Amino acid sequence: MIYRYLSVFTIFMVLFTVGCSYRFVDSTPASDYALVSVRNATSEPDLASLLEEEMRRNGGFSRRSESRLSITVSNFTERVGSVSSGGIPVRQNLTMEVAWKVEGTQLKQATFGKEVAAQSYPYSADLPTLDWNRNAAIRLLTEKAARSVLERLGKGL
Repeated sequence: MIYRYLSVFTIFMVLFTVGCSYRFVDSTPASDYALVSVRNATSEPDLASLLEEEMRRNGGFSRRSESRLSITVSNFTERVGSVSSGGIPVRQNLTMEVAWKVEGTQLKQATFGKEVAAQSYPYSADLPTLDWNRNAAIRLLTEKAARSVLERLGKGL
């Protein structure tokens, strides 16, 4: 009996949404943009490829949009965040600045901005553990930067 009501309700909702031309909200705000380039202007390797991977995974970009998005990793810093009483580093801090711009055929489509993302990771005297911690922190850092740019694009610039 409950399946009958559930199926009738489902059919009613489908007909209702089609009948009143209701459209669901676009879950990918970047679909109005074409991601044309991601560059790395720092000495840290692979930042551009990691950032582009995150942007494409979360963005849903269009290939045929007139609004073209270009992104440049403009600064990357790494410094000691905290030290123990013996002077041994305990946490490292990473900061990444990302400059972006949107260009299009119309003047109102042109805009730009800069986002800053930060991430810390635990220091380790064990080199494989330190390397793993740093790589994971860089992954999280690029994810934060991508999210920040996508949020800015979603707010209508």
